[in-house]
Amino acid sequence: MGDDMVNSSGFILTDRSGATGRIVIARPERRNALKSEMYAEIAAALRAFEADPAVHVVTLEGLGKDFCAGNDIGDFRAFGDVVEQTGLDPQSIVGRQTPSIDVVYVMMEMAKPLLAAVQGNAIGFGATMLLHCDVVVVDATARMKFPFVDLALVPEAGSSLLLRERMGFAKAAEVLFTGGAVDARDAVAFGLATELVAEGEAGPRLAQIADLLSRKPPVALQATKRLLKRDPEPLSARVEEEFRVIAERTSSAEAQAVFAAMVKKK
Repeated sequence: MGDDMVNSSGFILTDRSGATGRIVIARPERRNALKSEMYAEIAAALRAFEADPAVHVVTLEGLGKDFCAGNDIGDFRAFGDVVEQTGLDPQSIVGRQTPSIDVVYVMMEMAKPLLAAVQGNAIGFGATMLLHCDVVVVDATARMKFPFVDLALVPEAGSSLLLRERMGFAKAAEVLFTGGAVDARDAVAFGLATELVAEGEAGPRLAQIADLLSRKPPVALQATKRLLKRDPEPLSARVEEEFRVIAERTSSAEAQAVFAAMVKKK
């Protein structure tokens, strides 16, 4: 990765190659599952690259066989305990009050193109974060899963709105209700990914696209992205609504039982 930097958790790597800022989730032994501090570090890296005039494009990758397995199940359990023990009113949760919702806002608000390469599993937040990327390259092994109902939770990161817009109501309902996997070919067909490449080629192809875009006039590129993006208000409202329901659900007996069973399996 060149002159890379390891953030304090040890699981987020960043570097700059030419005009491309790179972020790599590096926890392959846990399929790159995200803990609270990792969300914060991804958000910090995105902000730093956004503020750096030498960076024109930002890329996101996962180390190893999988892109990202989503939220670490231990963090789900811990958050539910906090809600229950402190009496936190989920309806009071707005804006950027947790690292996981803050990083969503950072991704939504980025002016610079955000690109991702996906191999293997992209589960939960590992899949929903891709909905906020401008270019998503998937290899033949890629599978996106949105298993929120199976966790006794609800969709996050605006995915209940974005999936319906991209896939249509019927297919989005199937994907969210069943938690079934969307394979690489269907991900491209339904607009969840940009391009399908052979196994092992997502990273190299991402680098090619990033290099191409980094050579474009940066202000024109950002202006074009801004014109393409929707008015963020409805999406922001949906992100907050989803998170309030998730906060309610994580402390429920139903969700805690699911989390406990998953931990027991490991």
